[in-house]
Amino acid sequence: MRTSTLLPLALAIIPSLAQNTSLPINITNVESVDQSTRVGQLAYGASNLDFGYSAGAGINFGNGTLGGGFNAGIPGQSEGALGGGWTLTGKNLTFGLGGVYNNVSFNVAVIGDKVTGKITVQVNGKDVAL
Repeated sequence: MRTSTLLPLALAIIPSLAQNTSLPINITNVESVDQSTRVGQLAYGASNLDFGYSAGAGINFGNGTLGGGFNAGIPGQSEGALGGGWTLTGKNLTFGLGGVYNNVSFNVAVIGDKVTGKITVQVNGKDVAL
């Protein structure tokens, strides 16, 4: 590609990545723990970040399950987002990762079964041979 073509493309992208500094960054958090049932959740999030993004992360625990996750993206849009999580139980461990960019999405899941010893991997809902 010629330099004369690259410069207009780069300049067209820059305004869409500009930060809106007129809005304050908003921080939210959830902290809920019931000591008698040993069930709880801890989470933090932020909105009005660079490029219009919001992001968050948290953990949940109790009733034989421990899990957590994270996400970042522009709410309600498919221009760019990333999220992932994990869940641990007495029988299995599951990891997941998903994303979308320019309306093209991907999802990856890895499941380890403690009972059978089997590891399963899926990409976009289809099993992948190991």
